[in-house]
Amino acid sequence: MTQYPNKSELQERHHQIFIEQAPTAIAMLDKNMVYLAVSKCWLKDYKLDRQDVVGRCHYDVFPEIGDDWKKDHQECLKGAVNICDEAPFYRADGTIQWIYWDVRPWYNQKGDIGGLLMHTGDITEQKEKELKEEKYNNILSDTSEIARIGTWEIDLLKDEVYWSSMIYEIHEVSSDYIPTIDSGFLFFEDLESRNQISKSLNNAIEKGKPINLDLQLKTGKGNYRWVKIIGKVEVVNEIPSKILGITQDITSIKESETKLKKAHTELEAIFNSKSIAVVTTDKDGVINRFNSGAEQLLGYSPEEMIGKHKPEIYLLEDELAQFRKDMIAEFKKSVADKNFNYRNENVNDTRQWMYRRKNGSTFPVLSTITAINNNQGINEGFIAVATDISKIKEVKDELRRKNDLLNYAEQITLMGNWQWNLVTNTVVWSSNLYGIFGIEEGSVELQYDTYLDFVHPEDKDQVIEHVEKFISNRNKKGLVHRIVLKDGTIKTIKIIGEVFTNVKGEITEIIGACQDITEAKKAEEKLIATKEELEVYTQKLSSQNQQLADFTHITSHNLRAPVANLNSLLEIYSYSDDEEERADIFDKFSSVIDHLTSTLNTLIEALKTKVGDANENLEECDLNNLLEKTTQILSGEILKSGAVLTSDFTNISNITYNRIYLESIFLNLIGNAIKYRSENRSPEINITSEIINGKINLKFQDNGLGIDLKKHGRKLFGLNKIFHRHPDAKGVGLFLTKTQIEAMGGTITAVSEVNVGTTFIINF
Repeated sequence: MTQYPNKSELQERHHQIFIEQAPTAIAMLDKNMVYLAVSKCWLKDYKLDRQDVVGRCHYDVFPEIGDDWKKDHQECLKGAVNICDEAPFYRADGTIQWIYWDVRPWYNQKGDIGGLLMHTGDITEQKEKELKEEKYNNILSDTSEIARIGTWEIDLLKDEVYWSSMIYEIHEVSSDYIPTIDSGFLFFEDLESRNQISKSLNNAIEKGKPINLDLQLKTGKGNYRWVKIIGKVEVVNEIPSKILGITQDITSIKESETKLKKAHTELEAIFNSKSIAVVTTDKDGVINRFNSGAEQLLGYSPEEMIGKHKPEIYLLEDELAQFRKDMIAEFKKSVADKNFNYRNENVNDTRQWMYRRKNGSTFPVLSTITAINNNQGINEGFIAVATDISKIKEVKDELRRKNDLLNYAEQITLMGNWQWNLVTNTVVWSSNLYGIFGIEEGSVELQYDTYLDFVHPEDKDQVIEHVEKFISNRNKKGLVHRIVLKDGTIKTIKIIGEVFTNVKGEITEIIGACQDITEAKKAEEKLIATKEELEVYTQKLSSQNQQLADFTHITSHNLRAPVANLNSLLEIYSYSDDEEERADIFDKFSSVIDHLTSTLNTLIEALKTKVGDANENLEECDLNNLLEKTTQILSGEILKSGAVLTSDFTNISNITYNRIYLESIFLNLIGNAIKYRSENRSPEINITSEIINGKINLKFQDNGLGIDLKKHGRKLFGLNKIFHRHPDAKGVGLFLTKTQIEAMGGTITAVSEVNVGTTFIINF
């Protein structure tokens, strides 16, 4: 039944929506000072545009809030109202933000205080203007000293010169120095500067032209300074009487200009670099700068690109479309507004692109795209700086491939790796090592004792002694011992490690590998038994050649699974260059040989299905062991397909049956589930047992391609009947399975849906 929110919840939600869309800075918090809703203006005022604050504590978002404000908030939670016209908010980044606020409680439907409503405003700009205006008069009074501007006067009628104190300071002369027009020339060493002064004075006196010169002088103390000289003639009764002027020390300005020019030169050098591609566009998106690095990477000349093409000529359409979508989502938060122009935003995006050269070839680059906006925030173009990362990508891809191969090899060889930091006593395991010890990755805090707790009690003393000798003698000899998993399973593992030391020779870290060799030990005994069994079965098979002629198709079908698995292992074997790794993979062939033996045995028993009594060889069969054996046989196909097998035999785990038949049934039904898997998902196979009406039922359920039973139901278990275009489909497996089940007095049925999966139900 659909649950609808109550009236109170709806009202609070409406309040939250109202706050979120409010044009002013408003925030709604609960009694624990956790944000329930904030307006966009709030996020903008406090520079939280890129953060999701809802659900976070107010004091976590603003850790700079002091105890005095926190105390005020607590008073408001008791019913008080706190209003402030202006106050400085000292931010964590060192800046000061001036704000006003109105903080008061909000009440729920019951009339209880539910939290606080905060209405604030950012008046920083207004306050800074006030402070700036306040300081203006003080600054103005000190302008001469700060700007190093002094005044001077030439009395043309008396032939006298007057300097302000700043002029004396600029020229670095004592206050008792008496300036004259002639002595003023002496501060300028080069003849050109003196000529400019003389010419400017004459033009001012004779023509009334203003004086405006930038010159370098040498002070009375021998220092060089740049000065700006500005003057204007004063005329009385049409007779020039005085020249009034100012002189400013512009040495720092000139130095800044020099630095700026140097920086510009350096930028030009960067722009002209052949290792970095720099491309700029105008407001219409047309390329207006195309440096030599871009020419080198893309193969186009500047003449071919500037004013003629847009960057789309070398960008891939799908990547460009994704970039536009990302920019709209970043700045608009919604792609619904098709008229939104992200170009006017402060775009600064770094990502990997695939560039297309003039010759059509492509290569990866790391590019930073920055918007060029004017003072009004209007876009005037973009600049893109890109570097070719082909080599880096090749190295990363190779590293990733080797890492995948290592993980794959670890899975095949039942190996894992570990690192032990002796300084911090912290341990790191690979994913496969977690699997060997039967624990979920990341579920425990790993230490040396974590491993030691798994060691078999009878082997623990041996392990501790070995580790101590290993650390003291740095002996790289491996150790084989047993571990006990949490479910009681006992495994045999082999560990080996290598030490790393600091500059003092002290051991700081040990790294190593661990291999589960439980099955390897069993495989040794299997290999001997297999040889003897093969000799016996070969003799039996030679006497039944005539009978096997009728089961040619069955033979090829049952041999296909182990041969395919053998090919998978051979493929993995051929990929590896490590001899030790190849030897470990070679051990897997014992399982395949074992299955070949079972397959031959199945063929003999299949003949007995027709000519003998299948009930002659009944024995107690453990379903868990049968499933484990089947997964070993199909290990190669399971790894390649990524199949996940689950089972539940809690209702009944043992059955009296012909073991050869039951092994063949498991192999055929699980093998088919993997073979006819969907390309759109990883295979998932679930086998369960249950008792219905006093009879044992066994279900094999998969999520594969499924079978159209309306079309193929009657011939589902027929010989040579196939329902999918699979290269290995022969139409024998289900026929053989049905024959074996019916020979034991049972039945098999199927439920299937195309593109969903199939369930086979066996009634014993």
